[in-house]
Amino acid sequence: MSDTEHHRLPLRTLTAVATGEVDASDVALLTAARRSRTLLALVGAYELTPALDRLPNDWPRTGLPPTLPRTAWKLLCAVQRADPAAADAVLADPMVGGRALQLLRRISHGAKSSGPDVPLRAEAGLAGSLAAAAAIRSGTRCSLRVPAHRGRLWLPSLGLTGRVARGEWAVVGVECTERETVVFGDSGSVRLPGALHLPSEGWHPLPGVELPGGSGTVTLDHLSPQRDYRSLLDPAPLPPDELDRWRQLLADASELLRADHPPAHRLVWGAVRCLVPAAATSTHPVSATAPDTFGAVVMSLPPDAPTAAATLVHEAHHQLLAAVDDLTPLLDQGRPGPEPLHFAPWRRDPRPLRGLVYGTHATAGITAFWHRRRTPGDDRAAFEFAYHRWQLRVALTALHSSDRLTLAGAHLVSALDGQAAPWWPERVAELPGALAAQCCADLVASWRAAHLAVAETDADALARRWLAGEPPPAVLPPVRLVPARAQSRVLSRLWLTRLWLTDRPAFDRLRAELEAGTSDLWGAGELTVADAALVAGDREEARGLFLKAADPLSTPVNVSDWVGLGLVHDETPPGNLLLERPELVVAVHAALLRAGTHPPGPHELARWFAPPGPGGAGSHAERVDVAVGP
Repeated sequence: MSDTEHHRLPLRTLTAVATGEVDASDVALLTAARRSRTLLALVGAYELTPALDRLPNDWPRTGLPPTLPRTAWKLLCAVQRADPAAADAVLADPMVGGRALQLLRRISHGAKSSGPDVPLRAEAGLAGSLAAAAAIRSGTRCSLRVPAHRGRLWLPSLGLTGRVARGEWAVVGVECTERETVVFGDSGSVRLPGALHLPSEGWHPLPGVELPGGSGTVTLDHLSPQRDYRSLLDPAPLPPDELDRWRQLLADASELLRADHPPAHRLVWGAVRCLVPAAATSTHPVSATAPDTFGAVVMSLPPDAPTAAATLVHEAHHQLLAAVDDLTPLLDQGRPGPEPLHFAPWRRDPRPLRGLVYGTHATAGITAFWHRRRTPGDDRAAFEFAYHRWQLRVALTALHSSDRLTLAGAHLVSALDGQAAPWWPERVAELPGALAAQCCADLVASWRAAHLAVAETDADALARRWLAGEPPPAVLPPVRLVPARAQSRVLSRLWLTRLWLTDRPAFDRLRAELEAGTSDLWGAGELTVADAALVAGDREEARGLFLKAADPLSTPVNVSDWVGLGLVHDETPPGNLLLERPELVVAVHAALLRAGTHPPGPHELARWFAPPGPGGAGSHAERVDVAVGP
């Protein structure tokens, strides 16, 4: 079960992935490369590791022993030779790749990426689950004993049995003939139905969503124990109405992509085979992929088809770029010294270069999606295009300054530059453009206030100048990157902006509930009436509310209220230090409190650093970009 040919990445495929203009041959190449990666991990674990010729050392010597991992592996190989389609269907389950690589890393390096409480015997039992699923699909006779998490047997690509045994990692039996399969343990048994895609007593199949227009099938995995990549989960109920909602949204998103953006349609359904439903609040939706689980996307239920389509485009870009990175590294990993961290304008936390590269590539895909969605009068699409275009420009600027890209990485960035060049001069309608600019300024200022710090000695020196009635120095002190000191409401305000653009009556109801203090039903409890006034453009009301909340005697300060004051102020950067360098204003405020004085309000402090005058700031204060630093 190994490929004899090396996969090679043509330059045209690298360019196609960079710009999202992939065709079927590009997707087939990258999918085959990922399949080979999974196979190599399995071969490394089960053929090249003598330890798996016997039971693992951590196996309890009581109870029924499992089938030896090497024996189960040989059965899987036999099924693959007799019925390749059955074995390939099992190995195509995205969770198989993740578990195979986890097992290989554990055997080779002792790494435990499945969680601290997963014994080696359980991870090594992957071969038993794979062999059982392949035998069931092909109708091969077999008798296996497989470790099952909490007595439920996971059959990759098929589903999950009910609980048939007791204990965290009980061994369950699998008896398979041409006509039927029985799974049994010390507390019960399950007879699998003839139609494995249908639920029955004790059997929970993976739900499939047939996409319109012959685009294929995507599964909704709420059953696999390791579906969140980090730790083990019990199966999560997927109520019928929620399942119907997923099916409708995915069908609508697929039709939207096929009609408006055929390259993205090919990319998404070439890369995404499985969705893992995740819980989330309205203000903090979830979507994620893991490099090891090619084809799987963790995703919360989107509010509408365009959001679903954009999220799928984003995550599919991650999937294909990870496959490219396997074949030709994008980053030079051999460089000495600490790895810099970067401002990524789509995250609240600093990111390493790899995260910046992957995020930039995905953001280019989202920008292209919303660019194609723009029509006269569609403020939502115009806002999203302007917002993501800004993110892309900031990130590309940072990537151009990096010397850690390989030739392939530099080609990727160059291709993204070429794709984005026509977007920079495009005009956006005034209202959505202004809202996008406000969200961008909010994100930058909130990130700076949370992650950049001024040394206390420098802040104390500035406080002494303030108390002495002296102007600020010509060159302001530098900043350093620190662990996040405070979170902000920036992502909730972004969600609130989208709500205002797409559903004004819902926005008005939420605003009224915020005023009445009853907004928790929206999952928007951290938002304030000031935030709603800011988004609605009621600047005077927002200014008064933010001033009331920004108590100069409070410590630590509420970053979102201080940044909100900057957003509703008439001055714009570089004259508005609450947006340009909020971390400096906050640092001096803290220094004045340490000195035992009553500090001024945030506006007064900001004006001291940048008093009004021709050209904005009255000093030649150092302007620091949102920094890159170790």
